[in-house]
Amino acid sequence: MDREDREPPLRERLSLKNPVCLSLDISDPVRGLALLRKTGPMAGMVKAGPVPFLAWGETLLRTAEKSNIPLFLDFKWHDIPNTVHETILHLPSPAIRMVTVHALGGPTMIRAAREACQKLGPNRPVLLAVTALTHLTPEELGAIGLDGGREVAVKRLGSMALAAGADGLVLSPRELLFARSLWGRDPYLVTPGIRPKGSKVENDDQTNVETPGEALRRGADLLVVGRPVLQAEDPVGALAGILREIENP
Repeated sequence: MDREDREPPLRERLSLKNPVCLSLDISDPVRGLALLRKTGPMAGMVKAGPVPFLAWGETLLRTAEKSNIPLFLDFKWHDIPNTVHETILHLPSPAIRMVTVHALGGPTMIRAAREACQKLGPNRPVLLAVTALTHLTPEELGAIGLDGGREVAVKRLGSMALAAGADGLVLSPRELLFARSLWGRDPYLVTPGIRPKGSKVENDDQTNVETPGEALRRGADLLVVGRPVLQAEDPVGALAGILREIENP
């Protein structure tokens, strides 16, 4: 029996307190750390992309470890297979429970990422493949060679990524029902573009959005929420409101 066979079921292994992932894309380390301490224990998971990681990553990692806050490291790696493999092998913290690669990197790269994750042991990070970024319109997808619209792109990239070993996919809330009809319950589906009822955010470049309750109804496992919380006058209250909205859709 190999290591992969001994892994507990993915959702059981993650064991998140709720399906909300706070996207902490803040470059200011003082504000970022304050928000991490206040809102991190409320969310099921906290997501860090390149902006906070480069600005205050060491503090972010150590604080998450001490507070037992699961981290989603969202770098969307898209590189040659060996580089992606070595990067994942050297993840700097056990608090990192989820990572992303870009499906456009191809099956060999995704397989290399999966192999690296498995070498990290039974509590390895969950490997997600990003399909079509939520801001992409059909015209923009066509410009990069993915003609036919978002569902065609998600089907093509998602099927390839799952076959190559990805645990799940990142896609917009508009593709959730389509994804579940294609692949059933097994893939772990993560969706950004979450906007609570009545939410308004500045400089909103997301073109495919949905409310938390509706995204869960359509089959999401994890909801990534950023600006509706980060831009709120009361971020703690905004996050608490999202959690209430999930409990009472």
